Order: sequence, then structure tokens, then C-alpha cells
Amino acid sequence: MNAGRRRWAALAVVFAVGACASAPLPEPSASPAPDTPPAVIIDAQLERILSSVSETLVAADAASSPEALVGRVTGPARVMREAEYALAAATDGQDPVTPLVTAPQVAIVSATTEWPRLVSVVTEIPEGANLPLLLALVQTEARDNYQLWSWVRLLPGTEMPATVNPEVGSPPVAADSDALRISPTVAVEHYADLLAGGDEFAAEFAEDAFRTRFLSSVATLSEGVSVAGEAETTATPSEHGVQAIGTNDGGAIVFAAIDQRLIVRRTVAGATLQVGEGLAYGGDREVRGTLTASYLVSIALHVPPAGSEEQVRVLGFEQVLTGVERDDSTSPD
Repeated sequence: MNAGRRRWAALAVVFAVGACASAPLPEPSASPAPDTPPAVIIDAQLERILSSVSETLVAADAASSPEALVGRVTGPARVMREAEYALAAATDGQDPVTPLVTAPQVAIVSATTEWPRLVSVVTEIPEGANLPLLLALVQTEARDNYQLWSWVRLLPGTEMPATVNPEVGSPPVAADSDALRISPTVAVEHYADLLAGGDEFAAEFAEDAFRTRFLSSVATLSEGVSVAGEAETTATPSEHGVQAIGTNDGGAIVFAAIDQRLIVRRTVAGATLQVGEGLAYGGDREVRGTLTASYLVSIALHVPPAGSEEQVRVLGFEQVLTGVERDDSTSPD
């Protein structure tokens, strides 16, 4: 083990043998703890963790079994994977699960003596895809496994912020940290407001392809249904909270999830209103009253340090349809 990783120096106790039997024995002494905490895992441990997560995903995907995810997939990642299994079943496989890989290109390891502990990796590009993934793995307690907590697809052209060598480790960042331009929790709240169509916090964020494309699709849908109804979207931070790890610039990479809803209402009596196959969830495309499509959006943000003029950047996202509900009692007929 590298000397920089040892928390305690080896203790040497020497017993003197001499004529004076009453001589006191020397007291062992410990070196002081290092000024900074050690990285939470080493390369070999990370390799075993990622291999185990991969094996779990392969087995669960083969059986489309949410139960098989237990122990290695948790938080938003588990909700999203379970939803993908349900959607694949409802559409006879026309909406397959997202290809996930764990083979790392870059590792980001937290340095702390506390829990929860966060490890993140930029993966190799999955087969059939053209962009790598950014994974977040969390160990909640000392005796728990590291589990896949979140995954996002990196946006095209994304430049990852520089982080500390994984052998040294990066500092964890609290959800309410005031060392950033805005805290991780507030950053997620403000981005959710943008996804809901708000513009109050637009200046805080750089433009990103996901938000632009999503809001454009909502506007197109709203215009398309205007002769028979209306469409709107809502977005709020999910109950899963945030995970964050420090970057070299004093900022942080923030992982979180957002609950998103797309609501389509028929408001004109006698009119016919239909949605596309993607919102039909393998069923009826006609909206008689109200149709609500629910999504879970996993995001990764780079939040700059306090005092910085840089904007918050979206590094990657994943959006999964988690369900569709209908309420025909709201029909205007």
C-alpha cells in the first residue's frame, strides 16, 4: 500500500531485556492522521465493484427482473431500470432498455472518512451508442455494497471538469454547500424550473441540447393539439436528493434526478385528440379527458465555485418514461 494512503504508521514495540527488571516498558506511539482524508477505494476495489454491478445488470436485464437489481442498483438508477423493463414489456420490446456498461475510461473517487461515499466513472462507449456514460455509485453505510445510483449519457461535445487523481481522491460536497456559485440542491431546483418552462434562472445555466430539445417538443405538441386541447409540462426535484463531488476548480459535479410530467388535456367537446406512439405506452393513442406522462430525468451538472462568473453546465442526462395515467372523467363531452 502506498505510504500516502496509510492512515497510521506501523507501530513498533521494543521490549528491552536487561538486569533491571523494574525498568518501564516503552510506550507505543501513533503517527498523527493525515491532513486530508484518503481516497475511499483503490483501483483493484473499483474494478471488483464495477464488475459486480455489470454482472447484476446483465442478469437483471436478461430476465427483465427488478428483484435481480437489489444490492447493486439503487436510487434513481433502479427506478429508471424498472421503468424500462415495464415499458419494454408494454411495447413488445419496441422500447428496449438503455445499454449500460461499467468499463471505465476515467474514475473520480471521493476522499473522506464519512458516509455516504461517492465514486463516479466515465465509461467506455456502449455497443450501439455513440457517447459514453457517466455513472455515480454510492456506498450508504460502511457495511453496504457500492451501488449504481445514477447514470447519464454525456452530451455531445461535453468537456468533463478536471478532478483530482483517483489515488488521492476528491472532496465530497454537501448538498447545501455555500462554497459553490449555488448549492447543489438549489442548482437542481433551478434547473427543474427551466425544464418546466420557467426563465427566472436562465442566466445561471449554459444552453444544453436536452433542455432545448425537450422544450421545443413541448411547444410543438402544444401547437399541434391546440385545436382540440392543451399541453403543459411540470418538473420538480425528485425525492432521491443529490450526490456531489469536488472538482479541481473548487466547483462540483452534481448528480440528481427530476420528476417530470407532460400533461395533455382535451378541452373541446366533440373534438378528437390523439398523441404519438411514444405517449400511448403501447396502448390507446386517443385522449378523451387528461393524459399524464411521467418521466424521471437523471442529470449531471457542473456547478462552478462561489465567486465564479461561469454558468452551471449540464454534463449529461437520461430521461425515462415511468408511466402514463388517464383520467377520462375530465372529458368536456
